[in-house]
Parts: sequence; C-alpha cells; structure tokens
Amino acid sequence: MRMFFRPACAAVLACTLLAAPVFAAGHYPEKDHQPVAFADMEFTGFDETRLNSALSRLKDLDDSGALEKKNAETRREVQTLYAEIMDELDILSTQNALAGIQYDANGADQAMADASAEIAAQGARLSDETLQVLQRLTNTPYEDILEADAGKDNVAALRDYEPLTDKQADLLDKEQRLIQKYDQAMARPAEVVYEGEIWTEETLAAADVEEDVYFEVTDLLDQARNRIAGEIYRELVQVRTEIAREAGYENYAEYAYENTYNRDYSIKDIQSVWEAVKNHVVPISEKPLDDLTSRDIRNLEMRSRSSGEEILDAMDAFLYQTDQELGETFRFMRKYHLYDIEYSDSKLPTGYTVGLPAYGTAFIFNSPYGDYQDYSDTVHEFGHFCETFHSTEREFWADFNIDVGEIHSQALELFFTSYAENVFASCGETYRSIILYNILDSVLEGCMYDEFQVAVYENPDQSLNEINDRFRDISEQYGYEYGADDFSGFWVEISHTFQSPMYYISYATSALSALDLWLWYLEDEPAAAETYMELSALSLSLPYREAVKEAGLRDIFKPDTIPALAEELTAYLDGEPVHRQNPGKLESLWLLVPVAGLAVAFVLPYTAIRRRERARAKTVEEPWEL
Repeated sequence: MRMFFRPACAAVLACTLLAAPVFAAGHYPEKDHQPVAFADMEFTGFDETRLNSALSRLKDLDDSGALEKKNAETRREVQTLYAEIMDELDILSTQNALAGIQYDANGADQAMADASAEIAAQGARLSDETLQVLQRLTNTPYEDILEADAGKDNVAALRDYEPLTDKQADLLDKEQRLIQKYDQAMARPAEVVYEGEIWTEETLAAADVEEDVYFEVTDLLDQARNRIAGEIYRELVQVRTEIAREAGYENYAEYAYENTYNRDYSIKDIQSVWEAVKNHVVPISEKPLDDLTSRDIRNLEMRSRSSGEEILDAMDAFLYQTDQELGETFRFMRKYHLYDIEYSDSKLPTGYTVGLPAYGTAFIFNSPYGDYQDYSDTVHEFGHFCETFHSTEREFWADFNIDVGEIHSQALELFFTSYAENVFASCGETYRSIILYNILDSVLEGCMYDEFQVAVYENPDQSLNEINDRFRDISEQYGYEYGADDFSGFWVEISHTFQSPMYYISYATSALSALDLWLWYLEDEPAAAETYMELSALSLSLPYREAVKEAGLRDIFKPDTIPALAEELTAYLDGEPVHRQNPGKLESLWLLVPVAGLAVAFVLPYTAIRRRERARAKTVEEPWEL
C-alpha cells in the first residue's frame, strides 16, 4: 500500500491539467475538474508529512516575529505555505471520502471500518491543529491571505477558536466507534427462535409459511434488531449529550442545529412547521395514490428494472433539455465513471454524494432497489453531484447547509417526472404519482424524525421502551396506524438517526421548497428551470431561509405558506390548473453567514454530507401489501 499520496499523484494531476474540459459559460464559476477516472483513485491513507511541515514553518514565522510586520518576501512565503496547507487538506478530505466509499461498498468490512475510523480521527486532529496554526495569521498584516479564501466570517470565527480538549477528542472518537458498531450490527442478519427453529429475514423470505407465522416471525425479527440497535443508540445519545454540554449547549439537538448544520432557524421555529405539516400535508399525503392500482405499480416495477448504465442513458436527454451545463456535467461524470450505482450484495443499503476535492470532482454511491426508485435516487444524487462538482469553496472552510442542498436534489426529481413518458411510456403517469407521493412523504418523515430526535435528546436518560413508545406516539400524529399488538421500533432502520443526527428535517424543509419550485415549473418551465440553476449555483454556505429568499421561493415559516402549498397540490391532483402565487425574484442581499463548529470538518467524515438513506417504513407499496 502506498502511503505517500501527494508525490504519487502529482505527476498525474500535472499532466492532466492541460486536458481539463471547458464547460459552457453560464451559472457556475470556473473551476478545474481533473479528468481522472475513479478507478485510478486509490485509497492510501494520508501521509501528513507535508502538512505538518507547512504548519511548522508557519509557527516558526510567528515565533520569530516575522508575521508582525509587512514584508514582501514573508508575504510570498505565507501565501505558498497557505496554499500547500489547503491542498494537503483537500487530499486528506479526498482520502477520507475514498475510505468511506470502500467501507460502504464492502458491507462495513472490519479492515475498512478500522481504516475509516483511523482517518476520521486523524482528520479531526489535523483539522484542530490547522485551525490553531492559522489562528496565528489573524490580526497580522497577512490576515487578508486568509480572508481572501475563507471569508470575513470564517476569519472572525477563527480569532475566537479554541482547540479540542482531550475529553472532546475522546468523545468524538467514541461517537465514531458507536456509529460503526451500528453499521456492523445492521449489516448482520438478525436471528430469532420461533417454535424451536432459528429464523432470519432471508430464511423467512424463502420459507412457505402461513400468513400468521410470517407476521409473528417478522415482528420478532424487528424486535431483535430494535434491541441491538436501540441500545447502541442509547449509548450514542449519552455520548452526544456530553459533546453538546462540553460545547456549552443544553442538549444535543440544539447543538446540532446550530453547530453542525448552521441552520438559520431554531428548534422553536421549526415546531410551527411540524404542526402545519400535521394539519395540512398529512391529510393529502396519500392523495397521489388515489387512482393507482397494484397492477399499475407492478407494471412500473417491471418496466423500470434497469442497470445503472441504462438509468444514466435515460437521464442524458432530460438533463441537456433542462440546461446545457447540467448535461455537460453529467457527461463528464459518466466519462470518468464517478459513480457506483450497480447492485452488489456486499454494499451497505445507502446512497449519497461526496466531494473529491483533490480532483475538483465528486462521487455518487448508491445501493439500488432494482425498481423505479433507482431512477429517482440517481436523479436525486446527481442534483447533489452537480452542486459539489462546481463548488469553488474550500471544503475546509465551507458550511454545508443541507436544507439548501436537498432542494437541488428533490426539485430535480420532480422536474424529471415531466420526462417520465419518455422513459416509462404508458407507466409515466404512475411514476409521476409515486414520486410526488415520495416527496410528500419526505416532508412527513423529515418532520416526524426531527420531532422524535428532539424528544430523545431533550430527555437523554429514557429507556429503550420509553423511546419506542415516544416514537409510536409521534408517528401516529404523522399518519401511522398501529394495531394493539404492533411493534413500533422500526425507527432503528433509519441510519441518519445514528450516523447524521438531526439531519432529517432537511428533507422536509427542502421538499417543501422543491414542491414550491415544481409548482412554478408546471406554470412556467423555462423560468423555474432558470431559478433552479441559479439556486444550485448558490453557495451551500448560504443558510436555508436566505437562499430561499434569494431564489424567490416562499418562506415555509410564514403561517400561510404550507396551507397554500397544500391547496395548490390538491388542485393539481384534482386535475385543475395550478395557479401558484409567484412572489417574484428578490434583489440580492449582502449576507452575513454565521460560522460555527470549525473543528467538526472531519467529525462526521462522509456520513453527514449529502447522504440519502433508506427508509424501510411507509413505502409506496404499503396500501396493497396487506
């Protein structure tokens, strides 16, 4: 295994730079995208020699007093050192991503689990050390070098940066190990004994048993998985509560909202959205399925069974039709095979997009279902890919406002439904109805899991039974129905809850804005497509409410917005013309983006950034299964 990444790749990167493609001038800024195939990107681990050397030299300059006065030669050296530090951090981030991809592709293999945990811990430590050293450039004649790259707000935050304590570092390591423990537990089949026989999900699926036996064994398997994963979750809640309190927060939910996700709305703010969704979205959430039959679903499933390459073939014309820049980005992705979307029984059941900043590109990973959802998942992830591919912000400094990023992906899913007849022929309307149902479901599930996690983190000492009961109570408010003896512990299947806590609300906020943009698309396709491109070109450092305002979409926190969306969607589903009140494009604003959590750049290494997980519960087949 090669351990010294930079020298081995430097020649490749240098010789390919001249061959970098030229994209059509348009919405996205200029950026070098190295034409390197994913197969040629090797996980080697990260040799920190060059990074440590550059950091050490900057410290020497500060210790010698050279940073206290202006000097042309010192400026050149500081610029060179800073650029080298950022390049090395890009390589570290890329290696971290490659470790995560291999980990997910190999079913949480123990060797890759260890490698992934090691580079995550290394990244957290080096991130902390880098921030401490760069802090020395603040309040010097060379602060402008930082500011030109990181921005004023990051520099202001850096002045007040405090390094991780040993206890904080230990807590972050414990958190990562517990996440891996969950991954490995979920990758192994649950086993139960029923009437003297050992059962797993696989043996049950292959067995010819009576319906009552099938449901009894299924319930026992669900309970077994809940016991294992639920106790891991209780440990995670304790660790995360300590993390939050060490950072000065009352509970982890508040910490994550502000520190991890940089949201410009609070838990108190979002509660009005929870209630509006219960009152106005839950009642119409099943309406897209009203005219569908089980035969419609089966026909679509048969027609949509496709390989990854067949799905990509189907997307090509749609993307070029929407915008040339989308089409060119898509073809670059395909040419250099920056994706893994084919079925493999060794894959973890997950899908996400992750940046590869050392190459100026990104990568899509997906474990497919083998049906129509693979189309929507791939379109969804390409929305993330396009933004990541074109972003010129340094990953080290960037804030990822996932609420904004998920609009890119979910709006593109909805736009693709207009092309459904070209892909699925007579099943196109079925596909469109199901995707709309799924987007509405994202609103419900996003709010439900957010409310659930807030309830757990506000009371971190609950027993597993109490947590299960709390989930049942909350899920019933969002439309779930249970029999007297039904088990309600399926929340453990949602890996975000373990890997990316408090992430799920981003699916709801973004889905509401994506629906708003899609309703605009139904009225004026060119204008809505142009707005989509402008929105996707905005920095993800822009907080959600500011980005939505900039794009001219409606504010979901205003009391009349969600009721209006529900009314317009009802009209559409009833076959009536859509009349969306377009608030109009707003003038650009000078935005001050608060920066929080500079030290968490590698804390949730590849899981918290644009990850889309599988939700077993409430699938579209539900109305016909029983």
